[in-house]
Amino acid sequence: MYNKIILASKSPRRSELMLMAGFEFKVRSKDVPEDHPAETKAEDIPLFLAKKKALAVLSEVDENDVVIGADTIVILDGNIYEKPVDREDAIRMISELCGHTHTVVTGVYIASKTKEVGFSETTRVTFNKLTQEEIAHYVDKFKPYDKAGAYACQEWIGAVAIRKFDGDYYNVVGLPINRVYQELREF
Repeated sequence: MYNKIILASKSPRRSELMLMAGFEFKVRSKDVPEDHPAETKAEDIPLFLAKKKALAVLSEVDENDVVIGADTIVILDGNIYEKPVDREDAIRMISELCGHTHTVVTGVYIASKTKEVGFSETTRVTFNKLTQEEIAHYVDKFKPYDKAGAYACQEWIGAVAIRKFDGDYYNVVGLPINRVYQELREF
């Protein structure tokens, strides 16, 4: 059995989901460059980065602690949408996602000093079309600069623009908490 769970993520949404599932945990993350080998397939990038984040913290925890790393990206037509760099980038991303179905992939890496498991969860999200004024309103009011694809499905944009989810809703929020819960039970 493990002593403590360490969430290697600064994401407040991931912390909220861990709390919702009843976990007691500590947050400890390192600033890890979010780069990857150029030949990495888009769908594999989140797991690669989740492992990188978890292992950066693993060396600093006790023998029986468990570290969870996670990373999320949005993919549309082979293009990767990570966090926007500024307002214009956020508006561009949402404009491109509107009226289309895109894929959200979250990679999760769970590790202790003696065991590790990694997995990815995929959800398809269909957006309605929005006007440029609606997109600008969302970006200016909610400032989605720390979110893959420049949006959070639990905010205004999710209520008015997301027509359909095919897969785990919480995966789009940032952590497939049901799968995390099941994996930790087995861990």
